Amino acid sequence: MPKISMKELMGLPTKFREEFRQTFRSLSNPYLRLYSIGQLVSNAGTWMQSMALSWLVYKLTDSAVALGIVSFASYVPLLFLTYFGGILADRFDRRKILMATQLCGMLQALVLTVLVATGNLSVPAVIGCALFLGCVTAIEVPTRQAFLSDLVAKKDLTNAISVNSAIFNIARLSGPLLAGVLIAIFGEVICFGINTVSYVFAVYTLSQVAKAVVVGAKPKTDSAANSDKLKATLRDPRIRGLLGLAIVTSMFGFQYGVLLPVIVDKMLLGSAAQLSILSASGGIGALAGALLLARQNRGTALLKGIGIAALSLGFFIAIIASSHSVALSAVAAACAGLCVSIQFSGGNSLLQQLVPTEIKGRMMGIFSMCQLGFTPFAGLMAGWTAEHYGVSNALLIAASVCAISGVVYLVRLRSQSRSDGGSNTDESSA
Repeated sequence: MPKISMKELMGLPTKFREEFRQTFRSLSNPYLRLYSIGQLVSNAGTWMQSMALSWLVYKLTDSAVALGIVSFASYVPLLFLTYFGGILADRFDRRKILMATQLCGMLQALVLTVLVATGNLSVPAVIGCALFLGCVTAIEVPTRQAFLSDLVAKKDLTNAISVNSAIFNIARLSGPLLAGVLIAIFGEVICFGINTVSYVFAVYTLSQVAKAVVVGAKPKTDSAANSDKLKATLRDPRIRGLLGLAIVTSMFGFQYGVLLPVIVDKMLLGSAAQLSILSASGGIGALAGALLLARQNRGTALLKGIGIAALSLGFFIAIIASSHSVALSAVAAACAGLCVSIQFSGGNSLLQQLVPTEIKGRMMGIFSMCQLGFTPFAGLMAGWTAEHYGVSNALLIAASVCAISGVVYLVRLRSQSRSDGGSNTDESSA
């Protein structure tokens, strides 16, 4: 066993500090720091509401199909409106757009709080609120993704995207855990109330990010020129591969998340506490994936890593499909969360580096559509297959499709690298 000298031992804290500083280097920007704090609070509230709402819907209906319908209503606007949201992000002040979407989200959370508190919550009301929030999210997501390039220099963009993803997943971890505790003590209504307040804080932090600090100025070009640039960009096989993989993961990789209440009830014989554990486990894995990406600078390795993550996602969903242990399911959910994080945060980073600034909002709109817009079909397919063939078989089908898509992506990536000598992928390095 190699010996460690006292000098080396004393130097470890310095090395850890340097590693920490390098991993979170983009947070040296005070405005990104302020924005990130607001997003952390707001997203934690959103995850609390999401878990409480899915549990309430399942209690009201005892139906996997109902969960699928609510999921469909939440995400279907993203299929049709995210590109429009990207156009808005290219044309107008992204900070003001984000403030408006946060205010709309607060209104939706307030309505749900009142309905739950008065005992008037119904499935049609949930579907209506889900549709409204879906429309808001379709504008917010591409704007938020492009907004990061307004706050930081290009050299820090990959790190900023990864750190932002890490913050999102800290919220994904803490939100369900806190929701599980609060539901057990106070009931579901407290989660909706906290989410309402969290939006207020997000609006405040955005109001403090002064327009003068924006570094990613949007060039003024006409719509026809932007359309031509977008068409040319979409011919890039790397971009087509990333978008195609995002669609498959959206439709099949997200099914286990839709079915979590059914998995907990039917396979694990658990309650809201076990549901919060599995939801939080996915957040832990996604957080780990984001932190790994924060240290990644080589585009070639990231392109390959995204394909490996898609293949691995299928494997871990298959474990969830076969498990009757909360511990094993939690570990598999964490690993699945890591895989999804690498795919989506890595894809976001690569796309923002590969596309011109003036069409960045549009590309983020297309990526958001692929990433989230097909999720409603995941909800419908998951609910229908689970209802007719059982939750385990539904998950095994989804796992198989994810694994196959990862293999196809990797084979095509290898073929492309051989044909162009690997030079193209290196262009995406940060």
